[in-house]
Amino acid sequence: MQQCHGDFDMFLTVIQGLMVSKFMRLRPEKPIVLYNNNFDHDMHNDTAVHKFRFTIDQLRVLAVALRLPAFISTPSSDQVVSLEALAILCRRLTEPCRLFTIADEFGRSVEACSRIVRATATSLYKTWSDVILFHEALLIDRSKSGLRGLHTCVAFIDGAKQYISRPSARAEGQEQVNLQRSVYNGHPRRHCLNWQGITAPDGIIISMYGPVEGRRHDSTMLSVSRILDRMKEDGVLSRY
Repeated sequence: MQQCHGDFDMFLTVIQGLMVSKFMRLRPEKPIVLYNNNFDHDMHNDTAVHKFRFTIDQLRVLAVALRLPAFISTPSSDQVVSLEALAILCRRLTEPCRLFTIADEFGRSVEACSRIVRATATSLYKTWSDVILFHEALLIDRSKSGLRGLHTCVAFIDGAKQYISRPSARAEGQEQVNLQRSVYNGHPRRHCLNWQGITAPDGIIISMYGPVEGRRHDSTMLSVSRILDRMKEDGVLSRY
């Protein structure tokens, strides 16, 4: 408007010209969620396994075994039965689908599904953070049962990179703080966060650690996690 000297008709003409030349585009309309859909408690086992990797009965057992509360609540006053909340989380983790796909299947808004996924994952992490970092008892059990023929191998370790957008500078950060440099990895030449996972030889995950800034080497991440120190302190694992 300032460039048009307050002339509203000229302003509309300029905007129309920008849109015709495709220099400026309007934001696409928000997709419509089918709110008539809802979570099917009687879903066929094959369909449930395809969507959640578990049957509905198995999800019920998991909700109890994972010590989820009866209802999952979010700061925005969403309240969901733990079974449905766990199903939404499993659906989100099963495949790289959009939140709209999940929202359309469960008949909830995209924003609500995002909040439910975060609240459920946070609840699980608060309860099981110790075994997520390192499930020592499970690894010892696996080493006694399935690793009798292995004398120098107890687990397999691997690092994964989660690519992110280039971060902006901190508003109140010090001059020597460079976020772009701290998360930039020279191997893929991209900004990323590092994650570390450890599995037993039979494929069971016994440790997850992260995130660590992308510039760190995998050996540095292993040292920071102190997993090797915990193995050395254990009477069984120290033999490997």
